[in-house]
Amino acid sequence: MPRLLVIDDRDQTIEMCHRHLPQFDYVTRCGRAHPCQVCEERDKGCALKCAHDYQEAAQTLSREGSLPDLVVLDLHFALPAERLLPEDKGDLKLEQVRRKQGLFILERLRRDYPTLPVVMLTTTEGDPATLPQDPLVHFCENEVVDSRTLAAEISRALTLHHEGQEGPVFWGRSPAMAELRRQLAVLARSPLPVLIEGETGTGKSFVAEHVLHPRSGAKGPLVVTDLSTVPDTLMPAHLFGSRRGSYTGSTDDHAGVFEQAHGGTLFLDEIANLDLELQRQLLLVLERGTVTRLGDSRARPAAPKLVAATNLDLENLVREGRFRQDLYMRLNPATRLKVPPLRERRADLSDLLRFAFLEALRSEALRPLVRAYLARFPTPDDFVEENSDIAFGKPQARAARRDAFSVFLSQSALARLQAHSWPGNHRELKLLATNALVFSLVQQLDAPEKARPERAPAVLAVSDHLIDQVLGKPGAPQPPGPVISGKSAPGDRRVEISLKPAPSFAEISADVERQYLMALFHAHAGDLDSMAVELFGPGANRRKVHLRMNQLGLRLRNLRGAPA
Repeated sequence: MPRLLVIDDRDQTIEMCHRHLPQFDYVTRCGRAHPCQVCEERDKGCALKCAHDYQEAAQTLSREGSLPDLVVLDLHFALPAERLLPEDKGDLKLEQVRRKQGLFILERLRRDYPTLPVVMLTTTEGDPATLPQDPLVHFCENEVVDSRTLAAEISRALTLHHEGQEGPVFWGRSPAMAELRRQLAVLARSPLPVLIEGETGTGKSFVAEHVLHPRSGAKGPLVVTDLSTVPDTLMPAHLFGSRRGSYTGSTDDHAGVFEQAHGGTLFLDEIANLDLELQRQLLLVLERGTVTRLGDSRARPAAPKLVAATNLDLENLVREGRFRQDLYMRLNPATRLKVPPLRERRADLSDLLRFAFLEALRSEALRPLVRAYLARFPTPDDFVEENSDIAFGKPQARAARRDAFSVFLSQSALARLQAHSWPGNHRELKLLATNALVFSLVQQLDAPEKARPERAPAVLAVSDHLIDQVLGKPGAPQPPGPVISGKSAPGDRRVEISLKPAPSFAEISADVERQYLMALFHAHAGDLDSMAVELFGPGANRRKVHLRMNQLGLRLRNLRGAPA
């Protein structure tokens, strides 16, 4: 059952949820295991049913063993000034702070808990331009929030959040991955061949094994073969099978991969490695649904769903005469799948890093090191592997879990990883995460014994130097896109911008401004206050910078994860 935390200065919202939304569980401030609906304190004016300001919400979230699935947050808070954010209100008027308190709380939630979805209760009279553009923030706009509308928005937000990650695949929110996912949902059920194109390491075989085959409904097996690893002399027997004595060294009858995969799925990686004669034979097998082993005359059934992959452009190979036109058309190129490289998924990179580090931490390869660490440094509470977390920022005791690993990467380390070109794509990302964790664990295990509490949180801090080491770089690279110089005097900032053609001057100007703000963001290590001062002078408000970045599609969560 999904768990919700309600943050509202009044109890009307939580009472409505208790009465009309029993399909959800609710996080309370009392810490009792049983729900409010059956609690004897409910009718005695209990004030612990929800959080009434950010301080109460922060205390509740820090006490909980795991984060709730979603936060329901009101916009207007009629509270005394000392209970309102920000702590330093400056020239802000009290009524303005009250009317927009939900936005201040939301900003703090995004900072401290960047992966937590939020449904905000707003009115229809609000200016949409002032609302944050964040894929994890959803808005329930109504003068009077009714339970049916709220339930629908909560369910939609939870569905979108869970769809971002599905089993061993992290889809993220990039348009290219959304299109790939949409195509896969259709092509997985089709009996026609599927062609997957993408650079080395983008996960073509992973898509075939973990998405296409499981969703196909095929009763037969999945057979995977990498054609780049099979010698040319053995390729016909490998694909189509052989009879005993059909070639030197053939001592037994052997079924080829087409025959083995009959009724299932056959994944042929690096199909461009086949010579023209084998391409012709492959085409015949696809057209007839049967295969004849080498040295045999009997046709055997061989009708698997074919999934072919390549890191080359088959259309170019056809033009060059290195790949048969008829086989290319048989591979159904009109519906070919393009798996985007990692450098085109920079908006998802912080989440992909979390995903990769958590997968590595839970892998069998690291299990001996993890066990050795926990034997030497037991956690305060019973260790729960699934509760491990990855955070971006300085290691903080309040942010560390008591029952699992807390892995910290600094903001500068995140900037290095975002700037990296990732030529090895996901394969390189997986290796980086594993190497970083191995070095961090071994460093802790090899360190001299120090006096420390009998039980303390399991904290791993991945240093900037280690990130440079596993990336194979001597120092920090430049941020992605624009290159920015140092600033020796006021007004002396130089930024190198990459211009691309666009349909209008407005789009070109927006791209220039986007790159300029990205460069300043990296130059100031993500400090919006410093950016505001450089852009507009002393006393400038950081919210002006934040709003413009949102309008240009620059999300702080994606640029830096959770700040220190």
